[in-house]
Amino acid sequence: VPGAVTQLIASQPHSKGKVEAAWHLAVGGAMARLSGPIRDASGIVYVQARSPGVADQLELHRRVIEARLREVLGTHGRKFILVTGR
Repeated sequence: VPGAVTQLIASQPHSKGKVEAAWHLAVGGAMARLSGPIRDASGIVYVQARSPGVADQLELHRRVIEARLREVLGTHGRKFILVTGR
């Protein structure tokens, strides 16, 4: 089912909702509740993490998350930048 959901979302026009859905698919439900996209521009998804610990986990898994974002967002999600209060 996740593959079908990914393909369905990937086929939709680029929008804020699509980026939010892609983030949720890329990081999973628990991490999506603790972080989320605040904007995207020029292939970069800017992400707010609720705590330094969450930011550390996102950094640790950056390569996997970015690969998953590219699956759904294509060139709109080549990488992400964390915006935290560290």
